[in-house]
Formats: sequence, C-alpha cells, structure tokens
Amino acid sequence: MVRLLVQFTAAQVKCLRATARRRGQPVAALVRESVEAHLVRPAAAQVAQPDRWERARRAIGGFRSGVRDLGEHHDRYLGAGNRW
Repeated sequence: MVRLLVQFTAAQVKCLRATARRRGQPVAALVRESVEAHLVRPAAAQVAQPDRWERARRAIGGFRSGVRDLGEHHDRYLGAGNRW
C-alpha cells in the first residue's frame, strides 16, 4: 500500500469516524472502500460497457407495439392504467 496524506473537513472526519465506529472498522478501510466504490469500479464499468447513447440510438425503431397512432395519442394509451 502507498501512504497518502488527505485533508478532510471537521464534518467529514466526524462522519467518517462515526461510520467506521458503527461498522467496527478503521477509518482507512472506509476511505479505501469509498474510493473503490466511487472511482475505481465506475471507471472500469465505463471502459467495459459500450457507449449508452449509441446503444439507445440503435434501439430506436426496433420494437413494435401494434398500435398505429401511439406517437400521436400516447397519453390516451399510457394514462390511468390503460393497457394497449
């Protein structure tokens, strides 16, 4: 492991210590877990997952409801529990 000096506000330290105490783990472990959850894993997911906008664009027009005027009268079909 690499040592790193990080500064927190008093409120952040209070929250970190309370959470660590409640979980029965050191503050350092909580900080490592938070960095992993918020920075490392999301970055890996972005690399592994294709562009979401491109996937959405490819889905356009790929499904049929069987209702010919759905685009014009969508409120009629989607309101108050109505089913197609």
